[in-house]
Amino acid sequence: MDIQLFQTFLMVAKLGNMTQAAEQLNFTQPTVTGQIRALEQAFGVMLFDRVGKKLFITDAGRELIAYAEKLLTTYDEAHKALSAHPGNIKIGISTTTVNYILAPYLQSFQQQVPHCSVIMEMCSHAATVPKGIAENRFDLGIIQKELSLDYLTGFEVFKEQLVWVVHPKVAEKFKHSTDILEYPLLGYKAGGLFRSLYDKTLGRKKNESSIVYNDAEAMKNSILQGLGCGALPLNLVKHLLADGSLIEFTNVPRPEFSVWVVYHKEKKLSRAAMKLIDILKGEESGTME
Repeated sequence: MDIQLFQTFLMVAKLGNMTQAAEQLNFTQPTVTGQIRALEQAFGVMLFDRVGKKLFITDAGRELIAYAEKLLTTYDEAHKALSAHPGNIKIGISTTTVNYILAPYLQSFQQQVPHCSVIMEMCSHAATVPKGIAENRFDLGIIQKELSLDYLTGFEVFKEQLVWVVHPKVAEKFKHSTDILEYPLLGYKAGGLFRSLYDKTLGRKKNESSIVYNDAEAMKNSILQGLGCGALPLNLVKHLLADGSLIEFTNVPRPEFSVWVVYHKEKKLSRAAMKLIDILKGEESGTME
């Protein structure tokens, strides 16, 4: 039953006049009359007696006043409580390297929606992200390639590049050779986007390595420890290239890939989730009311 019916009832009971109640509620008089009749039909009693042009509340109507006031008070309390807690946003991500991409966006989101929690779940397989969205386990997904699935919609957050890097001490051992194939190569697990980019750049046979990683973060740590050279997202190592902790093979092409945000076409997202989407799109303005 519409809460507005009780608001209208209380206004009519207070003023004793449907025309005045309609003016106060910014309704037409027929609308107010219809709402009172709807309540009377729902409870099976007369709430007002109509005597000529005068309106008199019945005993049943007087009894309903207390319940209507209590109902509206409870409704207001519930509305305030739920408005203060936007809930949480569940995000499925296909790689931990997305964390460094998300950081500035999440910082902006926390400032604008401080009471909402963002829960990120690392998925070992890229296919787990769209599956989780289909099963309503995730509100959003962040992936490293565009997907053509009927139930998904999304947008590109930004483009990224893989750069080929090595630790200065390792480069020194090889007399700073610019031929990357002379160095011990660290590889990526077959089936992933980074592996396919790796293969296209160096050739599949050159990606054979005794050390294979499922994630760029783990590879970065190994390269910093001097285990070999490999390909890493530029923004993940930009500061390490700037301070000389890593050296780039500038003669090797930088393959590009895109980072995408996806979500279900038919799911009604929360206001908090829509705010995060606006921030990721670069369209944020103001704060949630």
